[in-house]
Amino acid sequence: MLLKSKGIFVIGAKRTPFCKYGGSLRELPASHAFAAAAKDAIQSAKVDPNLIDCTIIGNINFLSQCDGGKTPRYCGIYSGVPIEKPALGVNRTCATGIQAVISGGMEILTNSANLCLTGGTDIMSSLPMLVRNVRFGTSFGTPYLMEDHIKTGFLDTYTGITLQKNAENIAKLYGMSRKDVDEFTIKSHLKWKKAQDSNTFEDEITKLKTEKNKKERYVMKDELTNPEIKLEDLTASPPISNFNNSAAPADGAAAILLASEEIVKMHNLNPLARVTGWSCVGSDPYEGLGAVAAIKKLTKTVDLRMHDIDLFEINETFASQSLAVIKELDLDETKVNVNGGSLAMGHPVSATGARMITHIVHQLRLHNFKTAVAASSCGGGQGVAVMLETI
Repeated sequence: MLLKSKGIFVIGAKRTPFCKYGGSLRELPASHAFAAAAKDAIQSAKVDPNLIDCTIIGNINFLSQCDGGKTPRYCGIYSGVPIEKPALGVNRTCATGIQAVISGGMEILTNSANLCLTGGTDIMSSLPMLVRNVRFGTSFGTPYLMEDHIKTGFLDTYTGITLQKNAENIAKLYGMSRKDVDEFTIKSHLKWKKAQDSNTFEDEITKLKTEKNKKERYVMKDELTNPEIKLEDLTASPPISNFNNSAAPADGAAAILLASEEIVKMHNLNPLARVTGWSCVGSDPYEGLGAVAAIKKLTKTVDLRMHDIDLFEINETFASQSLAVIKELDLDETKVNVNGGSLAMGHPVSATGARMITHIVHQLRLHNFKTAVAASSCGGGQGVAVMLETI
């Protein structure tokens, strides 16, 4: 699936700080985290929330909320969207936040909506522990084995390997050393720190008031999963791909408000960026590089070459995976994740894609760039890419 479009505009884009697993957002419901960013995006767009026609939210880990899977619906209601307007939850693994934006764009293109609230939210800290094979009884004396879903490397039922093993295979296939992937990880942290010190994230972040251990506090910036990481602290032992050079679970949300050309003109709104097109592809699950095919297909559709694009946000689920995408596409690394990525900030799976798009929107305006792409490979063999451009 691919599309070239000119009539979809981003008029608001905000995100919460991304916080570490068990950190400052652990007691905040996912719908409340999203609503905070969404209200900020709506206010900055200077638009009446009653005009919003639908809500489309990426939310994979619905078991983390005690609402029976209704998190996307409450994201809309708590954001001020009228009760009579529908909500939809989407899941495309690591590209879920991007898919929510694409699905919102489809609503606009098919004239089902003129204004669509999209994004993603994940409070992974609240995911429950699992106990299997006890629902219908178990043998006397058999221990209950608690399973941590987000820390266990589950085997993919199709490939028979874990995502971590897949990342290891990618590193070996492309001749990457442990030093290569560790250095890429360190760069992500250093780029984030430089951006933070220069207030680069100021326009995109929504400040939050949260509660932790019954004490109120304000969360003003990203809470890195491993803030003191240093290259010399990373061990040289195998495997090449490991916990230190992979994105850690995290908590966060991002909201993107999309508008049709008609409503932009009717209400004299100020677009931040245009959604130029997108591409969603299937790829070999053994390769784990769906982002490569998605970006190639997208650039061909919009008739641009790689060097024509000013910025790339490529999801850093694994350092080896990101490096392989850069190598396959022969990208200028100085254009990729210029202010750090998931290796530094963590990876609240449902929200990361929306965070990347939010960041792109503000970076395009800040640096007067023309075109940018956000892309992610997905577990199970898929790739998603979306292109945005300045107005």
